[in-house]
Amino acid sequence: MTLNRRKIIRGLLKKGFIEESKTKHVRDRFYFRNNSTDIYTTLSRGSNAVDVSDGLFSQMARQCYISAGNFRKLIDCSLSESEYIKLVAKYLPKPTENS
Repeated sequence: MTLNRRKIIRGLLKKGFIEESKTKHVRDRFYFRNNSTDIYTTLSRGSNAVDVSDGLFSQMARQCYISAGNFRKLIDCSLSESEYIKLVAKYLPKPTENS
């Protein structure tokens, strides 16, 4: 089963990811408390990249440190941003004393 690339990007942007343009690819990076994190996923801009295969979808889920099932929920908006943060908390920057 494939998923539309635009739907994936829209879903990520609704959940705290911000698009960073690259030459041949689009990188969506997760921001937590207005700070960039090491959590990101990359998609091709190519015209042949309208649908994302299951293999690439699973790879994107791993890049976001969640299962493919949870990644699908994140895209479909049945997993909220706060629920996602709980799932990836150990990968997020720790608050400093000044925060």
